[in-house]
Amino acid sequence: MIDADIQADLRRRFNPDGSLLRRHQLKLLDMLRFIDEVCRNNDIPYWLSSGTLIGVMRHGGFIPWDDDVDVEMLAVDFPRFKEAVERIADPRYVLQTTDNDPEFLFAFGKLRDLGSFVEESNGLDSLLKYRGCYIDVFTISPSSSRKIHRFGCKLVGTELKWRVKSPGSLRSRLLRPLLHRVMFPLMSAVSRIGARGQMRHVMPSFFSAPRRIDELLPVSEVEFEGYRFKAPADPDAYLRRIYGDYMRIPDPDKIQVHASNIRL
Repeated sequence: MIDADIQADLRRRFNPDGSLLRRHQLKLLDMLRFIDEVCRNNDIPYWLSSGTLIGVMRHGGFIPWDDDVDVEMLAVDFPRFKEAVERIADPRYVLQTTDNDPEFLFAFGKLRDLGSFVEESNGLDSLLKYRGCYIDVFTISPSSSRKIHRFGCKLVGTELKWRVKSPGSLRSRLLRPLLHRVMFPLMSAVSRIGARGQMRHVMPSFFSAPRRIDELLPVSEVEFEGYRFKAPADPDAYLRRIYGDYMRIPDPDKIQVHASNIRL
């Protein structure tokens, strides 16, 4: 973990107590505690991932300029998580998936807060049914080919842009079944061949970095913002595989905080 004085200076600069970003982070923390409770009560392995896990290892909590939370779980466990969230029916939240939002295009889910609003700066969320603060609940499965996965990223990115630019167009209506019923399942099936413990986000997703199943399971525990959450079996190996030297702090003068419009 970084020096306490450096951490305090970064907090003062980016997310001091009472700031909009800090209030956003604390709302996400409440949402993460809900996910953790659901998973523990239903014996569903999950783990903090990506920048959220960097926050654990480097800052003991949120990266001071970060405005999201990411978790991952095995794709085979996601249906149980989805069923549990729907059964609990917490009035604060909804799990956004392709089942309840026709404009949500991805193979994972987003836990959405129903009492807030987030407008992404790129406008690509403009057609979504649910637009509150969110936590990405990514699903992962065996994947041997980064090239196939990155091609899938480009395809869904193109689809998303076309749907936002021309809602309801014939091109968009034809592209969706082709991609989601044919292309993505076929690409996923081919990529599972020879995976040998290598995992990636289920297509379609925008993130192609590999994971290793032996670095993920069995899950461990870490402290994040004063609470205990699940983490990969080897957080350091997980992060070095994806980011290299993740303990290095970027130049604070070059850090750009996300410019989303947020109402809490």
